[in-house]
Amino acid sequence: MAIELAAFRSRALAIFGSIFAAALLQSCSFQPGSDSQFPCDAYEAITLTPLTSQSNQTVFENPGTIIAIQGTGTAIRNSGDGKPIKVQQTLQLPTYADQALVFLNGWKLDYNGDDHHILALGNAITEIHMDIKGHSLTWDALGLLRDNDGKAYTWTYQYTVVAWNTVNLNLVVDQGAFPTQAPDCSTNNQLPDNYFYSSNSGTSTALSCFFSFLQNSNFASSKTVAILPRGFGFVWNDEDHNLFQIGYNMEHSETIAQGRQYNKQGSQVQAPLPNAPNSHVDTGLVSWNPYTIFEDNNNRRDYTFVELVSGMAGNDVAVIQPPYSILPDNADAPFLGIFSSCGEVGGQSTNTNTYTIENIPYQYAVPMLTGWELEYLCSDKHVKDIGVWIDSWSYQPPANGTLGVLTYKISSILVDNDSTHTHSSNYKVTVLGLGGASNGGGGTTTTKGRPIEVGHGPVKHR
Repeated sequence: MAIELAAFRSRALAIFGSIFAAALLQSCSFQPGSDSQFPCDAYEAITLTPLTSQSNQTVFENPGTIIAIQGTGTAIRNSGDGKPIKVQQTLQLPTYADQALVFLNGWKLDYNGDDHHILALGNAITEIHMDIKGHSLTWDALGLLRDNDGKAYTWTYQYTVVAWNTVNLNLVVDQGAFPTQAPDCSTNNQLPDNYFYSSNSGTSTALSCFFSFLQNSNFASSKTVAILPRGFGFVWNDEDHNLFQIGYNMEHSETIAQGRQYNKQGSQVQAPLPNAPNSHVDTGLVSWNPYTIFEDNNNRRDYTFVELVSGMAGNDVAVIQPPYSILPDNADAPFLGIFSSCGEVGGQSTNTNTYTIENIPYQYAVPMLTGWELEYLCSDKHVKDIGVWIDSWSYQPPANGTLGVLTYKISSILVDNDSTHTHSSNYKVTVLGLGGASNGGGGTTTTKGRPIEVGHGPVKHR
């Protein structure tokens, strides 16, 4: 068992270096720092799992200019072999849309049957292909939940698609340089995606901070570059454990790069600055720093984290981001601080809340789940179900002298077999503003097109 677990840990690092690649169980040769850290061929070899259910709904559309769609997909790994779930989805787009993006807006992972330890969990959207002639967007999505042995599990993810006409909206997106067909792994065995993975080794708490950047010449001269969440992953570097607290916070991005080390794919590199080590603004570079927590009853353990993102820029993009932070708690400490001891609190296993953001000065607004924290109230436990997701959302654009209103419903779950105990959760939702600043009367400085149609699309189930 010890030999098998050691082999898995090595493969787990490979999987998180290649966005949950099949190297998890198929490649035993990976070592951190080796040249095989981006196994494109292993990723491409993962067999697709059929979706057990899927749905999508048009949230709003301005015909001829833009459409926003919210959707979900669910799949089950019945074999209990510990492998990741990989699904593929295709969405037909309006004929006017010549560009589109998709990002992750929620996730839920459930062990089938009993509760268990966690060794690794993650979610990702990758290999995005835009077929302009066929008016469609296709992508792969990956989910993983496993302990040392690998149990059967169910995975659901939420995605948001935005498609637009570049004549009416000045927007560009970088979703990784995937070709129209599957990448040729024989010539370059690396996944052409925007990701990094790194370890929290050497930290004094379960809280870690990483630094990363994107570079795209199309981002130059853009006042704002939005970083879109596409995926994340956590894996303990030793063996499986109970879970007490898990958190992720994609900190705000800036169009500046510094003369420091950044995480890029499986390495730490210097940003390509014109006059390094001087910091530089407006070179097509955008940087940000995600914070993470992965903790059991110990104050800290070594773990590896992976993040996958897209970048979006242009004159018609803006970001509204609330202040947000995550901090590690000590297990067995009083949760509310005013009681002398910690006691379990009865309640619903799923926390659900609805929020409204008013006075948004953009013609279009899209919520992005860019931060969350889940925690048992007193001490670490097994996990049965875990996740956080945006259930639904709507946007009322500026009109008749009023500014825009964004409303969204968000849910979370963290339970073991005792599903009657509540959990602690909090979230950060970043607003992706599109279409230029509005004067409050329905007009914008940069957009064209007819009035927006809100919520006219049907919900589609299979």
